[in-house]
Amino acid sequence: MKLGPIALAGREPLLNSKTRWVYEHPDTPGLLIKVHMRRFGVTPPTGLNGWFERRKDHFLYTTGILRELKQFVESRYQGPNGPCYPEIQPYIEPVLGVVETDIGLGLLVSAARDAEGNLAPSVLRLRRQGAMTPERYTRLDRLLQALLDTRLMIGDLNQENIVLKNAGEPDERFVLIDGLGERTWIPTQSLISWVNRRRKRAFVATMRQRLQGDRNG
Repeated sequence: MKLGPIALAGREPLLNSKTRWVYEHPDTPGLLIKVHMRRFGVTPPTGLNGWFERRKDHFLYTTGILRELKQFVESRYQGPNGPCYPEIQPYIEPVLGVVETDIGLGLLVSAARDAEGNLAPSVLRLRRQGAMTPERYTRLDRLLQALLDTRLMIGDLNQENIVLKNAGEPDERFVLIDGLGERTWIPTQSLISWVNRRRKRAFVATMRQRLQGDRNG
């Protein structure tokens, strides 16, 4: 087992979000590595604006790793009567830990793929391709309902962080690949439970409205 930093420098990321690069693990295609995207270059910014940018960069770096890992660990907790979050477990793609890379600490996650081994298509891509069948709409709505039923925190829910794992196979299912945990400086979702519920209801309502628009033509 290799314990040294994983070599990612010079490799082309598979994709990126607003704050992170996503690389395929060079030795294990079934895994992906999410690496923080720095907000400034080689020369650090100075002055008050520089201080703010450095603080924001540090916040995005730490929360980008910890919020997803914490919520995944929480989702697998088992109490005296078994799993405490059975409603959401099938819909969260595994978050496996952190790894050292030569471009910074990375978050190691399972790679959701389709039947041909490509990265699983997002809801946005399926909608644009006209590939959302009635059965897929039903399966997606089950995930959305599970998000409402669980106490876990969702910081962001959009058409690109839900993908169809094993697309094209009989066991295809929608899973959440990003957006877990709280994204704000002040942890209102953690401190006030109704804020968490209201935020999730707003996310789900927006998604359902878009999907209903598709079905209505």
